[in-house]
Amino acid sequence: MKIYTKTILKLVMFLLILAGSVVSCKDDDNIDMSKIDFSNIENLYEQPLPVIQKCVQGKWKWIRIYQYGVVGIIYPSNTFVNITENSVVITGENDFIKTFSYSWKKMNTSSGNMTYVMWNNEQNRAEWYFNSIKNDSLSIDVDKVDKWDYESYLFSRIK
Repeated sequence: MKIYTKTILKLVMFLLILAGSVVSCKDDDNIDMSKIDFSNIENLYEQPLPVIQKCVQGKWKWIRIYQYGVVGIIYPSNTFVNITENSVVITGENDFIKTFSYSWKKMNTSSGNMTYVMWNNEQNRAEWYFNSIKNDSLSIDVDKVDKWDYESYLFSRIK
């Protein structure tokens, strides 16, 4: 009788631990989007994919490009970015247009953050990952292979 009691007790303990671990897992599909301020998220890269997608989709004015090293800071004039559900269209002066389709991939960036990156389908490489959004200004990093080849961008939402 003691053997059965110990076995049942172990089984119950195992099931309780299993139930606790299943309940504590974060489910990206059960996010209450109504409670999120999409204009201000400090660590956007830590958010689940639906939050990142909601924050970045829309029309943006390209404010600044920061390049580590010789170039420094560039302020593009009249450059706009439209991020849709699956493509990016960049337009600028002199009829400049760049378009690419993208998908999302979860990966470890060069700065050590595990996040979802915008994957450029045409170039077959990571395009951007998103740091933060503050007062509708979106901070983006470009994940480069060489740590000395670093770029970050700043976009401002067009309302």
